Amino acid sequence: MKLSEMFHEQVATVDPAVSIGAAAKLMKEKNVGAVVVTKDRKVVGIVTDRDMTLRCIAAGVNVAAPVSEIMSSPVITIWDDQGVFNATQYLRGHKVRRLPIIDRQDNLMGMMTADDLAALLARESLNVAQAYEPAIGTSV
Repeated sequence: MKLSEMFHEQVATVDPAVSIGAAAKLMKEKNVGAVVVTKDRKVVGIVTDRDMTLRCIAAGVNVAAPVSEIMSSPVITIWDDQGVFNATQYLRGHKVRRLPIIDRQDNLMGMMTADDLAALLARESLNVAQAYEPAIGTSV
């Protein structure tokens, strides 16, 4: 199954010129740990709650400064036609917890997080367990 079919919800996005404070408020409103920084639907950066702590607060950067000052760039992304196996390899290989999903024209299509993946795997594991549930306790 393609990532675009599993992770297509709206992603919290901001323009590079948006203030760090406004990005933090958006993260709180949307209850997310990151915002994707986009320009014309293209991913140009990402700001995580960790970036807010280490690159802003700990570094003494004013929250009125643009997010472009603290964003991580370039961003590790994955194409929307890839599968979960490739996504797990990207997360592991690049040591990231979030993967913006883009189409082949580099437009942002969604976001997959390590938490999303863990929830998906838990649901699939439950499906497998329930498929064998009637057999538990029966003799062969």
